[in-house]
Amino acid sequence: MSPTILPRHRRRARPPGVKRQQRISAILRSFTAPDRTDTTLGDLNTAFGAQAFGAFFILLGGINLVPGASLIATLPLLLVTAQLAFGRRRLWLPEKISRIPVSPDTLRKVMDKIGPSLRRIERYAQPRMWPFHDRIIEPVIGWMAFILAAIIAIPAVFTNMAPGIAVALLGVALTARDGAWLIAGIVTGIGSALFLVVVYGAALIALLHFLWP
Repeated sequence: MSPTILPRHRRRARPPGVKRQQRISAILRSFTAPDRTDTTLGDLNTAFGAQAFGAFFILLGGINLVPGASLIATLPLLLVTAQLAFGRRRLWLPEKISRIPVSPDTLRKVMDKIGPSLRRIERYAQPRMWPFHDRIIEPVIGWMAFILAAIIAIPAVFTNMAPGIAVALLGVALTARDGAWLIAGIVTGIGSALFLVVVYGAALIALLHFLWP
């Protein structure tokens, strides 16, 4: 097959209406240059464009893997997931949220944690097995991510990492319209929620035992 025919073949293989988009890992990496000043969530929203929901799921979910950095992600993640849950098509950030700074150092730490895995996932992510029309499935994903974000908001040690990974996987599924990664995100999310229910339940039983022996 000649080089001129191959790109056309790939374009035909891509589902109608699905355009080639810049990878989220590449966009995030562009904000980590040593000479960059602090960026803001508003700057990132502009850079992400139409991929903003999925991209912020990846970023704000991945931040939970960096110790101490999850504090800046909780409120924005709740806001972003709630908007998708209620069927919003374009992400809107209030002025105060939009001005929240994110330093290149924080983004470098996030990319050091999730960058290699994210790039591998993006290589294999593709439009496939997408179960329903976007207007049906996106709010469902939004509600699940919102519940996971609420779990992340609970101030307990080491309980935000697994839900954060699940949110990031849901973000990959959204950006690529990939049902395989959607399943991975759902399974990870349900598993992490059940695990935390067991942990919190055991802690509550132990506390009640201590108070009322």
